[in-house]
Amino acid sequence: MKRLMKTAGALAVLAALHAPAPAEAGGGVTMMITPNGDAADFINTGLRIYGLAQQYKGAKKKKNLATVKQKGVNNAAALSQKGAGNHGLVYQKGKGHTATASQGGYNNALGVFQFGKNTNLDVGQYGVGQTGIVLQGGW
Repeated sequence: MKRLMKTAGALAVLAALHAPAPAEAGGGVTMMITPNGDAADFINTGLRIYGLAQQYKGAKKKKNLATVKQKGVNNAAALSQKGAGNHGLVYQKGKGHTATASQGGYNNALGVFQFGKNTNLDVGQYGVGQTGIVLQGGW
C-alpha cells in the first residue's frame, strides 16, 4: 500500500511539473467590490457623476442611465435597468468579453470593467441604493 501511495504521489508531482502555465492555458481573475457606508457613497457618487456627464453630452433626460464602452474586437454587452435613478457602466477593452448586467429598484450604481481577453460576467443588482464594481481580467 505504501508503494502504491508513493507511486501515485510521484505521478501527481510529474503531472504538475508538465501542466501548462496559466498564461499558456488561459484564465482570468474577477474581483467584485460591494462597499458599505462612506465607501459605497463615494463610489455611488462617482458613478452618478460619470452618468450625469454622459447624459448631458447627449442632452437627454433619462430615468436610468446605461453606458457601454468597448475597445477591441468580439466584445458583447447587455445592460438592463428597471426602476428609476439607476446608473450602469460596462467598459470592455481587449477581445472576446461578454457581460450581462441588470439592475432593478431605485438609485443603484454598478460599474463593470473587463480587460484582456475572454472574460464572462452575468451580474444582477436589485433593491434601493445598491453599489457595486466588478473588475475582470483575462489572459
